[in-house]
Amino acid sequence: MDKIDKVLEKSINFLLSPMSIDNSETIANGGFYGFQNINEPLRNTDNPFIFYEITGYGINLLLKLNDWYSNEEYLKRAKKAGECILKAQVTSNDPNTNGSIYDRYYPHSDKFFENFHVYPNAVCLGGLCEIYIKTNDKKFLQAAISIKNWLFQMTAKESDTIIGFHEFYSNNQKSQKIFPYESICIPFILLKFQKELELTQLEIKQLLDSVQWGIKSQTADGYFPFFYSLEKKQFNKTAYSHFTIYPLYNLMGFPLAELDKLGSVNCFESYQKGVDWITKVQESDGGLYTYYFDDEHVWHQQSPAVAQALCSLTLLYEKTNDVKYLNAAKKTSEWLVENQILDKKFGGGFFWVYPNKKYSKLQKKIMYTKEIIKNKISESDQVKDVTVLLDKVPIWPVQFAIEGLYRYKKCISN
Repeated sequence: MDKIDKVLEKSINFLLSPMSIDNSETIANGGFYGFQNINEPLRNTDNPFIFYEITGYGINLLLKLNDWYSNEEYLKRAKKAGECILKAQVTSNDPNTNGSIYDRYYPHSDKFFENFHVYPNAVCLGGLCEIYIKTNDKKFLQAAISIKNWLFQMTAKESDTIIGFHEFYSNNQKSQKIFPYESICIPFILLKFQKELELTQLEIKQLLDSVQWGIKSQTADGYFPFFYSLEKKQFNKTAYSHFTIYPLYNLMGFPLAELDKLGSVNCFESYQKGVDWITKVQESDGGLYTYYFDDEHVWHQQSPAVAQALCSLTLLYEKTNDVKYLNAAKKTSEWLVENQILDKKFGGGFFWVYPNKKYSKLQKKIMYTKEIIKNKISESDQVKDVTVLLDKVPIWPVQFAIEGLYRYKKCISN
């Protein structure tokens, strides 16, 4: 327990530090960064940015920390995070963007990244609803309702039935990819706050249709396909561990474990099937790899999936009392204990991928070039180049680790 307490304390300290939360006097104030770089970045897109999805999650976690530890400082920070999201909301005559939240903001260039992703917007909506419920400040609710309206503009249909959401809007067009995890997680967030958002019966039905499509996409092995192409009418069967675990547990709640209560069916069965896939591919040290093709892993182990898995495993243990899930959670917690960064600058965080290899500038330039060439030649069904993960300490694994370790600590103490 001492080790768990120490890792939890370090993670919370890192979460509250300027490495995670911007404390400048700019529009970024109160927002959460997506990541920090270990070494100087070679690409502009690798510069640290305020990531509004992670800011939405930040609100949720800060409010939980406020409840767990009875410390009003967490509530103050949650309000600031909410204010930060409000400053990134679009007011426009264009229904394709009006009400949406920019994907990210780059402080070094004082520019928003003009992509509008559906899942980050849903997470922002959830965070704004939560801070509204806590403060009764209607500006947060009004912003959340505007996001809701935009999300319904982004729904995707087949045979007149909602099957999910176009992944993003950019350059005057909607993405033709649908991610099964988004088909489940976005409706869950909206349904969780259906009273505040005043959802109509038609909207509720459309959201539940989306969930059912997402569940039907789940493979026999238990993972969710990477994405579905509306143009090709087919799934990319890559298992991206991070996206498979999202429907099992995101910080806004427990989608597949709880959706039965909201009118959807077969959700808990799907949830258990997904968690069983985690236990099947989990390494003996508790780690999970980034991608899986036909049960073969690709690249390195990654911290976001491991931290998410701990949340999923502890929840299923609480619901079933099956010790195999507690044993898997134990291995996962040990991985987090073993792999937490200990140095002064990034202490309390986690590298994105493990082992964290040290590449020279020349090596990275070659890898980046190969990735660009490959993308120009073809749209591969297999993702093998993931250079975006290099040299980074992301913030969201810390958020998931705090929640997971707190839940695991409660499990073993009970």
